[in-house]
Amino acid sequence: MMECAKNITVIVPTLAQYAALERLFDQLKHYGLDFIAVQASGETAVLSDGASAGDGLWLKAPASRGGQIAAGIAHCNTDWIWVLHDDSELYAQTVEHVLRVVELGVPRWGRCNVRFKESGWPLRMIAGFMNLRSKLSKICTGDQGMFFHRRHLELIGGVPAQPLMEDVELSKQLKRMAGDDFLALPAPLGASGRRWIENGYAVTILQMWRMRWRYFFGANADALFKQYYRRQR
Repeated sequence: MMECAKNITVIVPTLAQYAALERLFDQLKHYGLDFIAVQASGETAVLSDGASAGDGLWLKAPASRGGQIAAGIAHCNTDWIWVLHDDSELYAQTVEHVLRVVELGVPRWGRCNVRFKESGWPLRMIAGFMNLRSKLSKICTGDQGMFFHRRHLELIGGVPAQPLMEDVELSKQLKRMAGDDFLALPAPLGASGRRWIENGYAVTILQMWRMRWRYFFGANADALFKQYYRRQR
C-alpha cells in the first residue's frame, strides 16, 4: 500500500511503453507525487510485479484499462486519485490546480483541459471542442486526466472494470450520483495528438464518435475494445 504526503496518488494504466513513461515518471517525481503504474498482463514485461519504479510502484493486471485503474487504486490509501495516460505531460500550473483541490479537502471529481503536444490549428481546435463539450456535458476522456475523491468511487461502487469507454462510464455514473461536485479545471494537461495526425483528423473524429454512439446505444465494451485495438495494429 502507498500513501502520499500530498494525499493523492497518480494511477497510470499502460501496455508496455516504458520509454514513454520515463518522462512522466520524472515529472511526477519532480512535483513530489507518488504514483502507481499498472501494466497490462500478457505484454512484454518491463518490471516485475510489485517492483519499485523510482518513487512509485509497478504492478501488472489483466489487459483492461478500467481493471488496471481499479488494481492501482486497490494498492493505495490516499483520499484522492488522479488517472493519467502514460504519454501525459504535466505543467506546473496544472499540478498546482489539482493540489489546491486536494488541500481544500472538499470531495470533488473532474478533469483538466487537454492540450495536444504537437502544434497546428486543427489540434488546437479539436482540443478546444473536447474541453467545451466536457465542461457542458460533464463527460470526461482519459486524455483530460480525471481526478476524484475516494468517497465518490464508493458512491458508484468503484471504477468500471471494462477495457474501453471506462472514462465515459465513470463520468456517467459520477454525473448521476454527484453531478454538482464536478470541476472542469482550466489548467492544461499535455496529450499526444499522433493518432489524429497519422490517421487523419476527419477519419479519427468520425471513428471516435462512431464508437461513442455505439456504446451509448448498448454496444458491449469488450467488443468495442477488440475492434479498436485490431484497427490500431
